[in-house]
Amino acid sequence: MSMMGQVIGQELEWFAVRAKQQQVGGVRTATVGGQFEAYRSRTGAERQRRVVGTGQRVFVPEHILKRAGFEVFLPVKRELKLKNRFSNEKHWVAKPLLVDWMFVGWPVGESRWHELMSHDVVAGVMGTGGRPVQIPARRVMRLMQAWGGGKLSPNLHRYVKAGCDFVPGDKVRVVDGPFEGKEVRVVDVKGASVKALLKILGGDIEVEMCSTSMVAVPPPFVC
Repeated sequence: MSMMGQVIGQELEWFAVRAKQQQVGGVRTATVGGQFEAYRSRTGAERQRRVVGTGQRVFVPEHILKRAGFEVFLPVKRELKLKNRFSNEKHWVAKPLLVDWMFVGWPVGESRWHELMSHDVVAGVMGTGGRPVQIPARRVMRLMQAWGGGKLSPNLHRYVKAGCDFVPGDKVRVVDGPFEGKEVRVVDVKGASVKALLKILGGDIEVEMCSTSMVAVPPPFVC
């Protein structure tokens, strides 16, 4: 098994989650981290303030759910905006592509609905007939490739790249197409094309599929 197969671990199931908006504008943002300096207020009280230019601007719903241990993907688009009204200088600004929707995932087989809905930043989940609709993993991967905006977490970077790092001998699960749900063993990799052995009626047949339709199966746990 390749190291990538070990890093990815369990495959994820994804759902479209609606984030609560501000009363004015879109999804709330905030600055986290950075460096701070001490200063005295006009009343002489000691206070701290963030050093200008430090810290990271985050979308609050995405940040809170990530800290809670969820995998979160918020599709973003980048726009050139004026830095301020006094200058013609522009900079790139990330804005949510879907206004108030994001994709939240957790390992297949877990049930984290109660925990998800307990967060005040969550307004609801896309569903039908009163039941959440699972978003195909391959569709989420394609959205990540197109609209990650350079803001994917290290885990999601590995998740998207998983199909590109298979090697002969890896055990993978098909997540899209006519063989969805089947486990196969990789025998050859050429670019985005993967040849694998599929067991049917007690025998192995060779099939060829796109690597983005597969995820790595973790190795068995050994005490």
